[in-house]
Amino acid sequence: MTKRILWAAGAAGIITLAGCGGPDLGGTNRGSGFDQGLSGNYSGYGGNNNQRSGSSTNGVAGRGTYPKIEASFELSDVKGNPFDFTENDVMVTIQRPDNHTVKVPAFFDGGAAGKTANTANMWRVRYTPDTTGRHAITRVTVNGKEVQPEKLEKREMEVTGSPSQGFIRRDAKDKTRFAFDNGSSYYPLGHNVAFVDKPDEISAVFDKMSKAGENWSRVWMSHMSGLNLDWSKDHKSVPGQIDMEAAKRWDTLLDAAEKSGIYLQMVLQHHGQVSTRVDANWDANPWNKKNGGFLSTPDEFFSNPRAMSLTKAKYRYLIARYGYSPHILAWELFNEVEWTDAVFHKHPDEVAAWHNEMAAFLRQQDPNRHLITSSAGIAVASLGKELDFWQPHGYAADPVSAIASLDNRKLDRPVFFGEIGPGEGMKDDGTWLQRMLWAGLMSDLGGAPQYWSWQTVEKENLYDRYRAVSDFLKQSGLMSKRGLTTAAPIIETAERAPLNLSPGTGWGQAKQAEFTVLPSGAVEGLGAMPAYLQGSANRSLFPSATFKTTYSAPGTFSVMVGQSARAGSTLQILVDGTVAAEKTFKPADKDNEVGATLETKVAAGDHAIRLENPGADWLTIRQITLSPYAPAVGSVGRSGKDYAAFWLYNRHPGKESAKAKLTVPGLQSGPYKVTWWDTSSGKQLSEGSATAAATGLTVNTPTIERDIALTIARAGDKSASKPAKEKKGKPAQGAALH
Repeated sequence: MTKRILWAAGAAGIITLAGCGGPDLGGTNRGSGFDQGLSGNYSGYGGNNNQRSGSSTNGVAGRGTYPKIEASFELSDVKGNPFDFTENDVMVTIQRPDNHTVKVPAFFDGGAAGKTANTANMWRVRYTPDTTGRHAITRVTVNGKEVQPEKLEKREMEVTGSPSQGFIRRDAKDKTRFAFDNGSSYYPLGHNVAFVDKPDEISAVFDKMSKAGENWSRVWMSHMSGLNLDWSKDHKSVPGQIDMEAAKRWDTLLDAAEKSGIYLQMVLQHHGQVSTRVDANWDANPWNKKNGGFLSTPDEFFSNPRAMSLTKAKYRYLIARYGYSPHILAWELFNEVEWTDAVFHKHPDEVAAWHNEMAAFLRQQDPNRHLITSSAGIAVASLGKELDFWQPHGYAADPVSAIASLDNRKLDRPVFFGEIGPGEGMKDDGTWLQRMLWAGLMSDLGGAPQYWSWQTVEKENLYDRYRAVSDFLKQSGLMSKRGLTTAAPIIETAERAPLNLSPGTGWGQAKQAEFTVLPSGAVEGLGAMPAYLQGSANRSLFPSATFKTTYSAPGTFSVMVGQSARAGSTLQILVDGTVAAEKTFKPADKDNEVGATLETKVAAGDHAIRLENPGADWLTIRQITLSPYAPAVGSVGRSGKDYAAFWLYNRHPGKESAKAKLTVPGLQSGPYKVTWWDTSSGKQLSEGSATAAATGLTVNTPTIERDIALTIARAGDKSASKPAKEKKGKPAQGAALH
């Protein structure tokens, strides 16, 4: 996370910050081995996940996985670096019950007691079986040559029991969703726990997340938390060496995720490591020549042959050590690579090539074919062939606008926000998170938007917001429905209310400069609008924005400004070509938070309202408000031929309640069951019936104080007819939400 308002993936080219007038980018706001035996009943991965599963890579439906099997052994006379597979490629061949064999990489786990690392070495192999029966180690090789390992006491094990759901894949039946190996759907729901002072604390957080029904988290391989394999926070790191204490912390963390039903995005690199401008850590990087390393500049990380080789060696090590786990949802190559020096210095081709090469390497080396992603602002043409799903990050005043910026795209893979949160300087008492969760749930995204601030969730104790969404998913049948698309129902209310809009992208080239604001509140293309309104320094990127409006009554048009460049800026609001309001932000020592709002009155009728910045440099648009403008009730939803789901929200909550008449077009004619849901608890409020005709299905909402959810299902549809019964004992984890 960085001090940016909003960034979305899929832009045309990498986001470039080079040139005069770029923003000041400083700061941030944010086992056992065979010797114990493996016979017995292994019923479910982690002991409580019998219900997990998805579509397998080989197309075999119904196949999941069983608990990992692990063996340790010693190898004598291993020469060279044991952490580098190009010097010591240790492979273990396992014979399956069907007599087929699989080769699994082993990893170095420290020198044996009383012996030097070059004379005796402890190695381990971890394997996740996908079938019951006898499994046996038949061969160990080093660099392709068979060797006889020492202290490998048992070579055979019997796997029995019931399978878990398996690894997570892209859903073969829906290209924008996820599924487990056995075919059941997976909907990521959770929040970030990117880095903490004490990694052991993450286990406690996972337990709380599990109890709230969360099943996803994102953790950085960060030196700040002692979780970076090649950059220790406690002692000097030697390039090419693995920090064994950090490696063991990841073992503990994965065990905790497994027990809690949490699926992780393991973030392998983050921008600050190779940046001198954004969350800069380059001065402390052990690969920096100033620290005894071998890189003169952070840019070289993406192209230096030794850096590439050592990075691959680290990735091969983590595949061997952690790649057994179905609870790794994905390897995330980079956090926000657009903030690295290489991008700033206009080397996006090298960054793209690095991503493609590393993704290809992971696919080649990973026996379990975990998904691969990156939160990188690189075009589909650059990375589209290698990344399995998109991970935009977004920070905005209004979560509904931010999430809408990703809807209605022609997606060829899943996409969901890997980080999201309130805009710069904004605090959240849970209201922003509540709106984010429900708007995201009802959108086209392949997973929930994933809240960044785990500190806020902890401090405000916001886990109940997640429990409500989880309970709704279990009872509503929404996740079992395929083919739903973004729906725009007709909403009629007695009153008009303020319409809040937020830009959909951060720094970058504007793709359009004119936006039509429909009386319904819909704005086509707002997701492509940059938050940075440029002044003279980079005016060609985004010189102005014009909004075609239709006010049904006299009102106002206001703009909330977040930051201003250190060189200064000016915001003008022009109504029908005439300057109606203007505010200048003076130069300062650095880019600064101004938090100012500029407003003008607007008469009833049609108007063209233009925003311009004739000042020296950029300013950020945090939010635009037209008041009164749209129906008092807004909506986000999806609909198909015989099912629809909506989240309805009061556009002025806390001031007055609202009611609306809602008409949903496109449903097949006939009787339907209408269910209203309490978004605070995820439970049903009431149930009724309605009939769909050629003109659509019409219902009247209850009184809406804050927000409410609605599902419309064909009469007789049993997928959401009764609330799910709670099982005795510890509840099943994950997202087996059928």
